[in-house]
Amino acid sequence: LLLAGGGRIDADLVVVGIGAVPNSELARAAGLMIDNGIAVDERLCTSDPDILAAGDCCSFPLSHYGGRRVRLEAWRNAQDQGARAAANLICAGEHIASVPWFWSDQYELTLQISGLAEGTAATVRRDLEEGAFILFHLDGEGRLIAASGIGPGNAVARDIRLAEMLIAAGAKPDPQALASPDIRLKKLLAA
Repeated sequence: LLLAGGGRIDADLVVVGIGAVPNSELARAAGLMIDNGIAVDERLCTSDPDILAAGDCCSFPLSHYGGRRVRLEAWRNAQDQGARAAANLICAGEHIASVPWFWSDQYELTLQISGLAEGTAATVRRDLEEGAFILFHLDGEGRLIAASGIGPGNAVARDIRLAEMLIAAGAKPDPQALASPDIRLKKLLAA
């Protein structure tokens, strides 16, 4: 590879992840506000309160992250937002309150991530059976903001789901409890 600065990198294989560009041309032509996609509020309303947007094409504020505006390219987000937008069209007034969640199968391993790790001040590792593990990401105040785990099959699924619930609750779990596979996350959630 020849780099823009003149450097060179020898490689046998290159994997390039360039992201995705949201299709917002129609929204832009309609005069709607664009901010890394169609900008919506917590009820999925665009800058025109009579027009809602949902899914991969829109960016929205996440209350669990101080109102930070994000755009999520995941099927669960699109499904949840589609249902919420439909409810809001009939004046339900439902707000976006979900925690981001992603998964990917990589050969015999499954990767699951809950939350957004940006702003991590400390990371705690919990080792599970079969070589699986979870990394819990805490902010500077000790609040759990994300969890990422990898293992065979569904080895991390239950704990990632419980971590998602802890994130939604704004929990500040004891790091030693997070690290210990003997302490169930459900117990931390109940506390």
